[in-house]
Amino acid sequence: MPGHYDHREDLQLEPRLFARLEEKKGKLDLHRPLAPAIARRLHEDLRIRLTYHSNAIEGNTLTLRETQVVIEEGITIGGHSLREHLEATNHAKAFDELRRLAESRHPLTLDTILRLHALVVHDIEEEAGTWRSQPVYIRGSDHRPPDARQVPELMRQWVHWLSGEGMNYHPIVRGAISHHGFVAVHPFIDGNGRSSRLLLNLQLLQDGYAPAFLLREWKLRYLQALQAADRGVYQPIINLIGQAVEAGLDFYLDACAAVPDEQYQLLTDLALQHGYDGNYLGLLARQGKLEARKWDRRWYTTPAALRQYEQEVQAEPRGRPPRRQGGKQQ
Repeated sequence: MPGHYDHREDLQLEPRLFARLEEKKGKLDLHRPLAPAIARRLHEDLRIRLTYHSNAIEGNTLTLRETQVVIEEGITIGGHSLREHLEATNHAKAFDELRRLAESRHPLTLDTILRLHALVVHDIEEEAGTWRSQPVYIRGSDHRPPDARQVPELMRQWVHWLSGEGMNYHPIVRGAISHHGFVAVHPFIDGNGRSSRLLLNLQLLQDGYAPAFLLREWKLRYLQALQAADRGVYQPIINLIGQAVEAGLDFYLDACAAVPDEQYQLLTDLALQHGYDGNYLGLLARQGKLEARKWDRRWYTTPAALRQYEQEVQAEPRGRPPRRQGGKQQ
């Protein structure tokens, strides 16, 4: 369990992988805050792809296309069980909640864990959103999860480690260690793998990284890396999670390149440049009248969005014109 570990200087990403990750994150940061069109496209793609890969790792046989049809169209696919359909729709709903938590900077708490788990196994597991009350076993592993009576305290320690000792590590290293710690405790009867990967991605998104793309094709490496961590050898899982984050960063950067848009600027800076009252533009952004995006508690918009708002006001004779600095009306 991570809470029992002393800080270890050897727990680091492979140097070349680390350099690539930091370079790609730096490129992604130049696009932040993401344009609304890019953010929408990413969310729609991610909820399908991450659902497919996470479920496939657990044995779900829906293809990527079938997963998309089940989630977006609600169609039943012949030859697949009701459980497989529920796993797809449940994970997609859990990912929607994950996005909300990430954008609101909601702290990761025990309640957060239980809420995500309840979404993951809704209508599948009777004990949805509750810690397990009986022994569990991890298929193909020699590791034996702790007694059920220890789970609440171990998970409390897990959450405490994330905001305490874990902060001494690089975010991806911290994510990898905590991911293994969660799986080692196996706090639920079912849905541990899917829940653990969602929680890993919540941490990564809140730390400014892309989500980890743990692919179906990596299942054997992934399981072997977790087993190595059971023996105290963490380098395989750290580097695998690092590679998964790199795949996520590549996905984000491809999306940014595919949807060209003006660079977003601080709303207050843009207001000053164009002679607007910053507070008034902030009100328009909150009301949805000006296309803008909030990032880290500050509003951002583009010159194009400002021009669009001006054109809309001019086209409506009764509309209130934009307010300039000093309270003068245009």
